[in-house]
Order: sequence, then structure tokens, then C-alpha cells
Amino acid sequence: MKKRSKIALLHSSYIFPIVTLVMVLSLLYFSEINYNKLNFSWKNIRSEIKDSVISLDKYGTLTNGVIGIAGLTPQQWHRQNWIIDNSTESELLSLTDYPSGTVKGLAYKGLIIKNHANQYELLKKSLNDTLTFVHYTSGCIGSGFMLSEYILEYEFVLDTTLVTEKNSRLNLTSSQRTELIGILNKRKKSKHLYKNLVYN
Repeated sequence: MKKRSKIALLHSSYIFPIVTLVMVLSLLYFSEINYNKLNFSWKNIRSEIKDSVISLDKYGTLTNGVIGIAGLTPQQWHRQNWIIDNSTESELLSLTDYPSGTVKGLAYKGLIIKNHANQYELLKKSLNDTLTFVHYTSGCIGSGFMLSEYILEYEFVLDTTLVTEKNSRLNLTSSQRTELIGILNKRKKSKHLYKNLVYN
């Protein structure tokens, strides 16, 4: 009996520090995210855009115009469109540095829609942001993408010879397109590594 209680005591003496360590590390991780958000510079962003961006980020995911079994159009869809329509290019450029995949994904999308002058450099920047992930909801399905994967593959369908309404917005030379596709394919091979770095 004494032996069993000693073993139980020994196990509990190991469990407590492990649980404490996990809690502290989780707290540090979320504190760092919140710290980065709190310290983001809103200097060149108007207050009405700032308020909408904060609401966009709280929702936590980008959406299609129809979600759920009932096929309802969420407020987030209208918010996304409002931000793109009412933000200036300089505001959207600033938001590509905001510490949230939801906000970054929308900012890049908005810049492409507004025909940003240097799309090639902009898209290369998204490809180098390997630790940002975008969650997207369409119908009843939610998907997680790397930032560059969301922009280049989902939103603007870069890797196709067919001209579509989406990829016709991309002003890239043939060599730029080939280069970006090559980098994207390399990034996708390491997607699970990047995911583990972010979520573990």
C-alpha cells in the first residue's frame, strides 16, 4: 500500500511541473500574439478602417458569400468587401504586416483587386511569410491555407493556362509567373513543417 502511494506521489510530482510548463508556454505564445497586435502601428490607417479590421480579425476567418447549411451570407463577407472597397492602397500595404492571417489575407487580396503597381514584389513578400496561415470558410467547409497558397492558388489561381476572371487581375510576365509557381511549390512541400512551428 505504501509502495503504491509512493508511486502515485512520484507520478503527481512529475505531472504538476509538466502541466505548469505547458500552461506558461501557452500563455507566453498568446501574450506574444496579443503584444504584437497591441503594438501594431495604426499611424496611416483611418479610424473607420481600423475598427472594421479589428472586427474582421475577431471573427477569425475569411468567408465566402454563403456559409453553413442554411446558406446564409455572414456579416464577415460584407465587412471584407467594405474594407477592400474603402481602404486605400497604402492602408492595405500597412495591413500586410498586421499579425493575423485573416487580415493579411484580405490585405493582399485587396491590393491585387486594386491592381497594385508592383504585384510581383508583393506576391514574393507573401511567399516569404511562411508562418502565416489563413482560415477560409465556404459553404459548410473550412480550410486552412498558407498565406501565399491562399493568395496565389485559391484566390487568383496562378498555376493555370486558362484565363479566368480571378487570374486576369494578375499583371505578371511569363517568367515572373513561372518563378512564383516554383517558389509556391517549394513552400507547399514544407507546409507541415511551417504548421508545426506555428501551432506546436
